[in-house]
Amino acid sequence: MSQLTINNVRIAGMSACVPATVEENLNLPIYKDQSEALKVIASTGIERHHKVETGTTASDLTMKAVEKLLEDLGWQSQDIDCFAYVCTSRDYIAPQTACVLQDRLKLRSDCCVFDLPFGCSGWVYGMSIVGSLMSHGTFKRAILVAAETNTQNRNPLDTTVRPLFGDAATATALEFDGQRSRPMNFMFGVDGSGFQAVWAPYGGMRNPVTPEALQEQEVSPGVFRRGVDMVVNGMDVFGFAIKRPPQSLKDLIATFNIDVETVDLLLLHQANKFIDEKIRKSVKIPAEKTPYCLEEYGNVTSASIPLTMVSRCRETLAGEEKHCLACGFGVGLAWASMEFYAGDVKISDMVTY
Repeated sequence: MSQLTINNVRIAGMSACVPATVEENLNLPIYKDQSEALKVIASTGIERHHKVETGTTASDLTMKAVEKLLEDLGWQSQDIDCFAYVCTSRDYIAPQTACVLQDRLKLRSDCCVFDLPFGCSGWVYGMSIVGSLMSHGTFKRAILVAAETNTQNRNPLDTTVRPLFGDAATATALEFDGQRSRPMNFMFGVDGSGFQAVWAPYGGMRNPVTPEALQEQEVSPGVFRRGVDMVVNGMDVFGFAIKRPPQSLKDLIATFNIDVETVDLLLLHQANKFIDEKIRKSVKIPAEKTPYCLEEYGNVTSASIPLTMVSRCRETLAGEEKHCLACGFGVGLAWASMEFYAGDVKISDMVTY
């Protein structure tokens, strides 16, 4: 099994920015009536989501989140040794958005910056990569961004995706600390044979954009898409999500001898309330230890775990150290689970843009 332990790194602070515009699933025009909308809300747990306006990108939301976090921590942009940008809805095919944000945020020219185009497992993967770089002690402070503007590449006339996905950007501040930090433990997995479960068929180098790929078609009753729009095959995702993530958490628990009775928080990718509850019950974590924010923000892919921490765990994580498990899973199909401790974390007020 693929496993990793990281020492000497702690979470110092977290922030999030969401768009000011809110779409209520109950009032979406894609439904025949509200009874249809109520069925979707009941089956997913998602009541609404935040949506960017045309012209706003994930990096715009990121700017607000990072600026707020630096201000609240009292850090200067020149203090940042490493900046990682987890996002698939990047500003350009080239260059990496992290390079653009280096200038916009006024990070040092010798700052280590890079994009990580992960989806739903991205925050956990990002924590492992940035944490590994920092664990040697050369990098003292880092910012890990997990951001996505899902509504920009989901067709608004696609009833299988519009009610589910929202937009957000989060920033996690990490610092090298050999005194207060405790080990972070990770398990990883991927099944690339299922890559078409969540994908955009056109727009990359394999299938470049063509005039036909930009034409909207009704692929099934009530479902309209273009070739460049994201496709989510619900049954494939469901079958994957109820199998791989809970097993990953069980492997993490067994490999690192974790006593689940001592776990204070189970932080899950906010995919679907029904799926997440099956995962929670599988690893026998009480409901009161498993926070959700999907009813308010929907599925924000890589940003979902940190957004849950910012919006639902602020007071909990600001106090004494808490024992946490996290699991991200989805597009790829990839998954990653993590054990970590967090306390005395400075969590900023939510920013809207």
